[in-house]
Amino acid sequence: MTNWLILTLMAGLAFNARAADSDFDPDTGLRIHHYTTETPMTVPGGTRVGALEVEALARAGALLLDVLSIPEGRYDELDGTWPEHAPRQNIPGSVWTPNVGFGVSEDDMQAYLSETVGRLTGGSLWHPIVVYCIKDCWMGWNATQHLAELGYRSLFWFADGTDAWLAAGLPVAASEPLAVNVD
Repeated sequence: MTNWLILTLMAGLAFNARAADSDFDPDTGLRIHHYTTETPMTVPGGTRVGALEVEALARAGALLLDVLSIPEGRYDELDGTWPEHAPRQNIPGSVWTPNVGFGVSEDDMQAYLSETVGRLTGGSLWHPIVVYCIKDCWMGWNATQHLAELGYRSLFWFADGTDAWLAAGLPVAASEPLAVNVD
């Protein structure tokens, strides 16, 4: 192999590494771009689980938190509802809190996540919480870390989300996003 070819290959590898690094916030390490790509096997602050584990956690009373985003939508600032979104089928009993899994969250979305989870867990930092969206979506990975930062200690990341749930032959139910508290 010629030196030129080796240098060209090394330059390409360096470019790909820089491109991948730009997908993450340098301060937090959270994903900030390209949210629908293959996700890692682990998540800081949580434990990765599969569909059957989620089913058992749900039976045991875990909070099921769907964090699938509504990328083109925003909640209505008068009543907190999400007027524009695609229909969503998710795990029965789930609470859909869109847009809380971005790597750089707006203050209102962080407050929405904190208030919602605090209310639904009765303020218990040890209440089991399953965070998910769809396969190859980084929203759940980020949201798990947001919750860990808030002090929650029993976090489970269902990385393959509703795709794996359906593949396991488990039922889904129509869902609406939980309104944001605008009071």
